[in-house]
Formats: sequence, C-alpha cells, structure tokens
Amino acid sequence: MARRSNAARRDASAVRRREGIRSQPLGRAAAIALLAAACLHPRPEAPPLRVGTSGDYPPFSLARDGRLEGLDVEVARRFAHDGGRHLELVRFRWPELMRDLAAGRFDLAMGGVTLRPERAVAGVFTRPIAEAGAVVLAHQRLDPRSSWLRLGVNAGGHLERLAARLFPHALLVRTHDNRALAELLTSGAADAILTDEAEADALAVPGAVRLGPFTRDRKGYLGRDPALVAELDAWLRAREADGTLAALRARWLGPERARARSAFASDLDALVALVDLRLAFMPAVAAAKQKTGRPVEDAGQEARVLAAVRARAAERGLDPAAVEALFRAQIEAARDLEQEFLAHPEEVDALDLEREARPALARVSELIVDRAADLAADPGALAALDPGRVAEALDGSLTPVTQRRAIARAIALLRASSVTWRERTGLCAGRDPTALSGLEPRDDALGGVPERLGAGPGYLRPPALGGPHCLRSRLFERPPRLLAELARRSGRACRGLVDEPLGPGELRGHARR
Repeated sequence: MARRSNAARRDASAVRRREGIRSQPLGRAAAIALLAAACLHPRPEAPPLRVGTSGDYPPFSLARDGRLEGLDVEVARRFAHDGGRHLELVRFRWPELMRDLAAGRFDLAMGGVTLRPERAVAGVFTRPIAEAGAVVLAHQRLDPRSSWLRLGVNAGGHLERLAARLFPHALLVRTHDNRALAELLTSGAADAILTDEAEADALAVPGAVRLGPFTRDRKGYLGRDPALVAELDAWLRAREADGTLAALRARWLGPERARARSAFASDLDALVALVDLRLAFMPAVAAAKQKTGRPVEDAGQEARVLAAVRARAAERGLDPAAVEALFRAQIEAARDLEQEFLAHPEEVDALDLEREARPALARVSELIVDRAADLAADPGALAALDPGRVAEALDGSLTPVTQRRAIARAIALLRASSVTWRERTGLCAGRDPTALSGLEPRDDALGGVPERLGAGPGYLRPPALGGPHCLRSRLFERPPRLLAELARRSGRACRGLVDEPLGPGELRGHARR
C-alpha cells in the first residue's frame, strides 16, 4: 500500500510538472500582451509649460535672430526640462502683462519681472533670483529731479511708475519698445533714461554717466497657480544650493552679480524681498483708506493680522511671540509709510482695500512666516546672522534705517517653538499620558530642509511657496496596529501620528525602535 501511495505521489508530481511546462508559454504570452497594451496606451504626456516673456529686456529676455534668449529664458528651459515638460515661450508686451496672465495666455511670467504690489494682487511670486536697482543714464552728470529734464522710460512697466514717483517734475518720454530705450538717449530725444543696473550693463551706451541706484528691486517669476509657483520656487532653491543659478547669473549678468547662495541665504533673500513687497503696498493702502474715510491706524485690523500670523507660526513650528515681534516692526514701518504718503501724495495704482489689497497682503504675510520657518530650521546659520547686513538688504527707499534695523533684529531673533513635543500632539489636555510611551523622536535632526527630507517617504511638497512642512506619520516607525490603537485612544487627535502636516520644528526625526 505504501508503494502504491508513493507511486501516486510521483504521478501527481509529474502531472504538475507537465502542466507547468505547458503554462510557461501562456505566462510569457500574457506578459507580452500586457506590454503591447501598455505601448498602445502610453501614459499621457505632461502638459506644456507656457512661459510669457517680453523679448525686449536684456539680459533677462531678448529676441535675437528669431530666437529668444536671456537669463530668465534659460531658467525656463532648464525648469521645463527637469520637469519633463515641453516649453512654449509666449511673447507679451509690458502694458498687457497682467491682462495676459489673467486671461491664461501663459502659466508663468519670466523675463525680468519686478516684484510689485499690483502684480502680487494678480498672482504669486517666487523667490527673487536677481537684484537690479533703478539707475539713470545721461550724457552728463545732472540732477534727475530737475523740472526741465526729459526722462526716457519704457511704457507700461515698473520703471514708468517708478519714474513718476521718484522724479515727479521730469517730463517723461515714453517708448513702447524697450529695445529703443538707448536710442532715445543717443538721438537726443531724451536728456536721460531710466533703466535698471542689469539692463544698463547690457545697453552699454558710450560715454553715458550712471546715477543711482535709487531703489532695491528684485526680479522673480509670477504665476496664478500656487502649486506651479511652489514647484518652481522649490526648484530655484535647489538650484541656488547646487550653484546652477550662480553660474547662469555669471553668464548673463556678469561675474559681479554671480554671488553663490546657500539654501539658507536664498531663504533669507526671499524673506527680505517679501518684507519689502509688503511695505510697498502701503502707499496704495493709504490711498484706499483715504478714499473710504478710514484712519491709518486700525487697531482691529492689526490685531487680526497678528492673530493670523501667530496661528501660522504655530502651524510651522515657530515661536509665535518671535513672529509677532517681526510683524509688529513691519506694522510700525507701514504706519509711517502711510502717513508719509498722506502728507506727500503721489500717483499710485488704485487697489480695493477689502477685495484686492488685504487678501494679497494676507498671502504675502503667510509666505513671510513660511520663509521665517525655513530660516529657523537652520538655527546655527540664524544665530550667526548679522542684523546690520540684513538691514542694508532692505529697501532704503521705503523705510528709514531705524525701522529697517528693527525689522532686521526681529528676523535675527526668529526661533523654533519651545512647546514640547507632547504638548504639540494634543495629548496634554485630558488625554492619556501613557498613550505615547516608548515613542520618542530620533536624535538625527532633519531640520526641515528639502535636501535632507526630499528622499524620505515622509516628505510631501507643500502647496504653498517655500520649504517643506508636511512631515507625516511615517516619521514614526510603528506598526499600523499601534497607530490604530493610538488613534482610537486619542480620538485621532495625535497630530503627527495620523495625517496632520507638521512644521519643521515639531519633530526632530524618526522614532527609535
């Protein structure tokens, strides 16, 4: 009987072997069929990246021999290539820039676009990649504030507004083709022209005397889709850190403007630019208040602003008191700016206070807190910050040195929140204090920097501009059963252990096993 049983097992094994042999071609055929189906239905290509650029603003954007080139055109090409997207360059004229952006003719405006309040109402800016203050070029040294001066300027852009503000007595000679700006001076149609430092280098007018700079203007990229702008902003941060942008600036702006920037330095530049952008709103805010009969000082609105930034600071793991101090310094400077405007009114872009100015200012304020969180994620670099250098980086045409120093000191005092990890998880208010026993943050400080977090499974790119602040529960390496138990016991209030985003100062790493 044992012999019959062994024989039966051998027969069954032989049958299985024969069936396996017969099934192998079928398996291969099925795999080939699946591969063919995948080839017939390939993944859809990413949509093209449509970039608006003027083609008349060297060295940022210039049309030459039927091809567009320049610093910002090269940045656009590299960003599109790294994202696997086809680049479509769309020409715009400066007077139609905002209308074209609102109409959706392009996704991003890249071509020497200056960070300006009226543009921040219509879209969102990335961090700046270049700085170029306004300068006057003339054949002889003169006073650009003279009433007899004929001042040439490009129509419809930032510099036309600046000319009206800085030189109210000059006769403006406008050109609708920025490439003809130098010709206004060389032909004698204008006594001087207003341009910026970068373009002045590119124009190279023979024998011209340069006066200024009169402002501290930043060039960035503008878009209406916050997610796309955030993607580009993060890419710019990484390209600053690896030296790519410094090399491009050296090529297009010259070695004197090719300063390499660390990720921290780029975050600081972004924060300072946002502070200046926020203050640049104030003349238009004062005009809107005057039109509606409101006083400059609005205690209720200031309290709402401070409450909002404190809440944002807590979300980002910052000390709310330090962030409040930064905004109090800005509010003080803003009040003085508004009072100065009312005492010496000038032409400004009309903004609706409730529908345009304040929503845009709220977005800028949120970004200021986000950039502050990026700085606080590197406490060593922040401790070494020189407030005097930061004050010099702020725009002196907006605020006096005493107020710039107050803002700079507040930036240097930014810090992560001192609230304990257990308090941040929400377990202190009536929760079981033993629910998280054995869960401790790992000692390796991630610090919220994309270079260190980008490769980890717990990092998600935030939808808003700036650094990473979406560390999730994967930072705690515990089995799902334990997480489910924690969720049950704490009513899913264990922030950071379920699905809530965390600020860079909230957790310092993974849990020990």
